[in-house]
Formats: sequence, structure tokens, C-alpha cells
Amino acid sequence: MSHAASLSPQDRLEIVETLHFLNHVIDNREWDHLADVVTEDVEILSPGTEAPESLEDMAPSTTLPGPAGIRQGYELSQLAQYGSVHVLNSVIEPIDGDTAVTWSRLIMVSFDQRAVGADVVDALVRTPAGWRISRRVVHARNMLREPGRQGGGYVPGPYTFVHFDDAILRAQQSVADAGIRRNDGQVR
Repeated sequence: MSHAASLSPQDRLEIVETLHFLNHVIDNREWDHLADVVTEDVEILSPGTEAPESLEDMAPSTTLPGPAGIRQGYELSQLAQYGSVHVLNSVIEPIDGDTAVTWSRLIMVSFDQRAVGADVVDALVRTPAGWRISRRVVHARNMLREPGRQGGGYVPGPYTFVHFDDAILRAQQSVADAGIRRNDGQVR
């Protein structure tokens, strides 16, 4: 973790609450509250299948753009058939006072007694209404059905570290790009 930028304890609490509230919105299907946790132009990338057979199947390949895309993606998934409970813990990497990247370990338990794990990398930005998720990338974990991986099918650690690092670099570049523009939109 870098120490160049820092966030107040209040900011860290609000970021964690934003992540947790998104879980409540999804689990309770309270879609009208998506705007309370994501930006209007949010992008969510997730694995393209709910039953991966290979590491390639586990890679994020489906994009859900905006709150409407998030809702549609969940309603079309197997999650729509069963209720679910999403639980996560998170590490927060501040980019600047208004931008942060989180890496969360997520466990989803569905009411048909399945448990699914994932690593989730979120980019969050401070808005006038509070912290909002602007991008989420979901990396499936422990889902392979290959016999040789049962009980130990996982995405190797460096795989997710690379995506966490990429998210940090992407957020840093976004902040840098915004910093070279004046209020009138002219490049300095």
C-alpha cells in the first residue's frame, strides 16, 4: 500500500459502508438504491459464466454498464432464482483525497446452499452525494469444476494482485488527467 495519499478515518468508513450497502441493494433487490452507491457511468466487469470450467472462463468478460446494466445483469443471472447474502472484507488504497481503489474478498451464499468466492476490485470517487463506485471488476475464485481443482480451485494470488495494481494505476492516471485540465476544460 502506498502512503503518498491518505484518507481520513471518516472517508474510510464511508467507503466501506458504500461497499457494504451495494451488497444489501443486490441481496434485497432494492434497485432504486443503486444510485446511492454507484456513479451513473459505473462499469462492472464480471465472469461471463456462473459455472466456469477453466481459468479463461473465470476472467472478467461481461460488462454491465450503468445502474440499469447492473440490474439487468443480476436479473438475468442465476442469482435471480435464489436469494443471496454477499459478505466482504476490504483493503483500501487511497489515490488522492477524492479517489480510492479497494480490493475485497467476497463470499456469496445463496439460499440453495451454494457458496461462491470472488476477489472484487473497486474504484471509488467522492461525489457531492458521498463516495460512489465508478468501476468494479469481479474475479471468480474457487469455482472451477475440474476434478483436479476441487477443494483447491483458486485463482493464483499474482493474478488478482495484477488487477489491483492495474486499478490503482488507472485511477492515478484518471486523477492526473483531471489535474491537467482547468475548470473551463482547457488543457494547461
